[in-house]
Amino acid sequence: MDTNLFRFVWRHSRREQIAILLLILASLPLYFASLDIPRMIVSDALQGRAFREGQTTATLFEWTVRLPEFLGGGKILVHPGVELDQVGYLLALSFLFLLLVLINGAFKYFINIRKGVLGERILRRMRFELFATLLRFRPEDIRSVKPSEAATMIKDEVEPIGGFVGDAFIQPVYLGAQALTALAFILVQSVWLGLIAAAVVLIQAFVIPWLRREQIRLGRERQIVSRHLAGRIGEVVEAAPAVHVHGTAAFDKAEIGGRLGQLFDIRVALFKRKFAVKYLNNLLAQVTPFFFFAVGGYFALKGRLDLGQLVAVIAAYRELPPPVKELIDWDQQRIDVAVKYQQIVSQFTVERLLPEPADERAEDLQGPIRIDGLRVLDRRGTPLLDGVSITIDRPSHVALAGGAGSGRDILAKVLGRQITEYQGTVRLGKRDLLGISDEAAGRLIAYAGPDPLLFAASIRDNIAYSLRRITPSQMAADRHRLDEALLNSEASDYVPERWIDYEAAGVTSAQELDPAILHALDVAGLKQEIYWFGLNGRLGPGTPKKVVDCFIEARGAVHDRLQAEDLKHLVETFDPDRYNVHATIGENLLFGVPVGDKPTMGELAANPYLRSILEAEALDEPLTELGLHIAEVTAEMFAGLPPGHPLFERYSFIRSDEMEHYQHLTDLVRKPGGRARIPAGGRTRLIALALGYIEPRHRLSLLDAAFDARILRARASFMRYLPRAYADRIEFYDPGRIMTAAPISDNILFGRIAFQGSRAEQRVWEVVRMTAAQLGLEPVIYRIGLDTEVGPGGRLLSGPQRAAVNLARCLVKRPEILVVDGALSVYGRAEEGVILKRLCDAMRGGTLIASVSDLAEAEDFDRVLKFEGPRLTVEPEPAAAVA
Repeated sequence: MDTNLFRFVWRHSRREQIAILLLILASLPLYFASLDIPRMIVSDALQGRAFREGQTTATLFEWTVRLPEFLGGGKILVHPGVELDQVGYLLALSFLFLLLVLINGAFKYFINIRKGVLGERILRRMRFELFATLLRFRPEDIRSVKPSEAATMIKDEVEPIGGFVGDAFIQPVYLGAQALTALAFILVQSVWLGLIAAAVVLIQAFVIPWLRREQIRLGRERQIVSRHLAGRIGEVVEAAPAVHVHGTAAFDKAEIGGRLGQLFDIRVALFKRKFAVKYLNNLLAQVTPFFFFAVGGYFALKGRLDLGQLVAVIAAYRELPPPVKELIDWDQQRIDVAVKYQQIVSQFTVERLLPEPADERAEDLQGPIRIDGLRVLDRRGTPLLDGVSITIDRPSHVALAGGAGSGRDILAKVLGRQITEYQGTVRLGKRDLLGISDEAAGRLIAYAGPDPLLFAASIRDNIAYSLRRITPSQMAADRHRLDEALLNSEASDYVPERWIDYEAAGVTSAQELDPAILHALDVAGLKQEIYWFGLNGRLGPGTPKKVVDCFIEARGAVHDRLQAEDLKHLVETFDPDRYNVHATIGENLLFGVPVGDKPTMGELAANPYLRSILEAEALDEPLTELGLHIAEVTAEMFAGLPPGHPLFERYSFIRSDEMEHYQHLTDLVRKPGGRARIPAGGRTRLIALALGYIEPRHRLSLLDAAFDARILRARASFMRYLPRAYADRIEFYDPGRIMTAAPISDNILFGRIAFQGSRAEQRVWEVVRMTAAQLGLEPVIYRIGLDTEVGPGGRLLSGPQRAAVNLARCLVKRPEILVVDGALSVYGRAEEGVILKRLCDAMRGGTLIASVSDLAEAEDFDRVLKFEGPRLTVEPEPAAAVA
C-alpha cells in the first residue's frame, strides 16, 4: 500500500472526487443567493425600498443581460419580471428563500451521500489490501503477528480512516467554499463587519489547532495502548488452559486492570483537553455577534449601514462558524488520520513478501528437488539444519528419520514452505522454491504439520478448503483485473461452491466431491468415524420425501433382520403403551424429542407444564424421593473418590462438581423435619436426578411395574393436554414418520439398545449398517457426517481426528508432492504405521516426504535420510539397504 494516505485516496477515487467537486461548485451561486434573499426581504419588501415615491407595485424577477462595451454596451431583456404589490412581493421573496433552502439542502444531501459511499468504498479497498498483504507475509513474519491485533487493525483501527477518506479532498473545498462565500457576502455588505468576522476566523484557524496538538498526541497514545490491551486479552484467552492449570487468574486480572487504569488516565486527560478546546471554540463563536450588534448597530444608527444589510450580515454569520469549525476539525483529523494510517501501514510492512500470484509454466516445475548447501539458523544463530546437499527424484517416497527437533523436522518445513529464511538453494525443477507463488505451490505441494489448523466450519468445508482457490483459467487472466473483481463483488456474489477447483480433486461436479473427500478420509483413518457422526446427525426439515421414506423403510428392515438373526431382544422399541426400561424416566414421560436445543434434565424438571402433569398424577413426591435415594446412594459410593473417577462416568447423571449440592440436600433431610424444609430449587434438582434414571444401567432397584404404569398414565396426560404453545416444540415418537429433531440412529432403531455389554451394541450397529447399505442410505449418512461442525480451531474433535481432517485436506487436492511433518505423532505406533502404508499407496506415482520416528516405519519408502542434530548422517540410499 502507498505510505501516503492522500496519494492512496486520489489514486483510487480520482474520478469520483472530481465529480463531487464539480457538484460543490455548482451549488455555490445558489448558496450565495440564499444569503442575499433575507436582505431583500427586510430592505425591499418590509422597509419598502422597492416601493419608493408612492408606487403600489414593484417588478420582481426581471432578468436583463448587459452587453460589454465592445459589443455596443446595450441591454437585452431576457424576462420582463412580474409586477407585485408589497404583500405579494414579500411572499414571493419568502417562497424563493424557502425554495433556495430546499435546493441547498438537496445539494448537501447528495454531496454527503456520495461522500459517504466514496468513503465506504475506499475503506473496503483499504481493508481488502491490508488483508491481501497479510496473506503474503512469510511464515516467519506471520508467526510474529498477534491475530487479535491484526484483526483489530483491519476491522477497527481503519474505521476512522475510512470515515475521513470521503472528506479528504471534498471537505476542505466544500467547507472552504461555504465559509469564503459567507465571508465575501459580509464584506460586500460592510467591510468593517467583514474584517471582524475574518479576525475571529483567523484566531480559530491558528489558536485552536495549536491547542489540539496535545489532544492528538493523547489520541495516538490511546490507540496504541488499546491495541496492546486487545492483544494481551487475546493471548490470555488463547492460554486459558495454562491459566487454569497454574492458578494465575489473579495475576492476569491484575495485569489487565493495570492496563485498563493506564487507558483510563489517558482517556480522562483526553476528555479534559477536548472540552477545554470546545469551550474556547464556542466562546469565540458567541463573542462575534456582540461585535456585530454593537458595531453594526452603530453604523445602522448613523445611516452608514442599511437595516436589511445588518440583518443579512447577522444571518450570513450564522452560516460562517459551522464550516470554519468543521474545517478546523478536518485539519486536525487529517493530521491524526495520517499518523494512524502510517502506523497501520508500518505494521503491514515487512522486509520481504511472498511472490505475487503468477501463471507458472508446468514444464518449469517438473524435475527433481535439488537442495544445495541448505543451512537454517535460529534467531540466535544456532544451526538447525547444516550443510545439506541432496537431490530428491520425482516421483519417489523419502523418509526423514531422526530425533524430535533435529534436521528431520527442519528439512520437512523447508520443503513444505513453512521456513523461508535459509541459506543455500532449494530448486523445484527449473524454479527456486521461494520464487513460486502460493497459488502455484498450493497445486503442487501439500504440507501436513504437527499442529492442524482447522476453521470453525463443517468437516467437509475444512477438507474442501484446499480446493477453494483460483482456477488455472483465472490465473491466466490479468491479476489486477481479478483483484478488482474480487474487491468490487457484492456480498450476494460470494458463493463458496464457485471457488471449488473440482478438477484438482479429480471430479467434475459438487455431487462427486463427497466421495473424493471420503476417499481421502479413508486414507487418513477417519471414514469410519464420519459414518458414526452421520448416525448422530439429524435429517433437516427440508429432507426429500424419498429419503424420508427410505429411512422409515430402514426402520422396519432393521427390526426384521434383528428378528431373523434372533437379536430382537437387544433393542426395545418405542411403544406408546409400554414403558421402555432402557430409556430414562424423562424420555418415557415425554415419549418424544424436543425440537431445537435439547433441554437438560434440570430444565425439563423445571418446566411448568411438566411439573403440573407430575402434580396432577401425584408423581411429584415419588420422584423427589427417588432422586433423594439416588443422591444418598451415590454420595456414599463416591465418598473419598477424586473427581474424574471411572464411577462418575457410570453414574453420569451426577457430575463431580454437583456432588456438593446433593450432599447438602441429603444432610438436610437427615435432620428432624428436614424433608419439609427442602427448598423448591432443591426439589427441582432431585426430580431432575430421578428423570435421568435408567434401571438396567444404574441398577439401584428403584422401579417396579406399578411405578412404570403411573409414568405411562402421566405420559398419556402429557400428550392429551399438551398446550398449543408446545405443539411445535416436541415431536412424539411415531412408527410411521421421521422425527427431524432426533438423531438418525434413533430414527432407524426407533428404540433403545439393551444394556448387555458392548458386544450386544456392536451387533446391533452391524445390522443397522448392513441395512442402510442395502437401501442406499450410506451416502446420505456420510453427507450428514461431513456436515459435522469441528468448532473453533477444531476443538470439538479429538487430536487424531483433527490430524486426520488436516491430512485429508492435503490428499483431496491430489498434490504431486506431499510433505508429512509429524502429522501422525498423535496416533499410536501401530496406527501410525498403517496410515503411512496407506499414504504410500495413495501417493503412488507422486512424491511423498514423511518424517518417521523409527527406521522400521520406513520399510515401504524408496530412500531414508537420517539426521543427528542438524546434520544429515546417512547418504540417501534404498530403505532396505539401511535396514
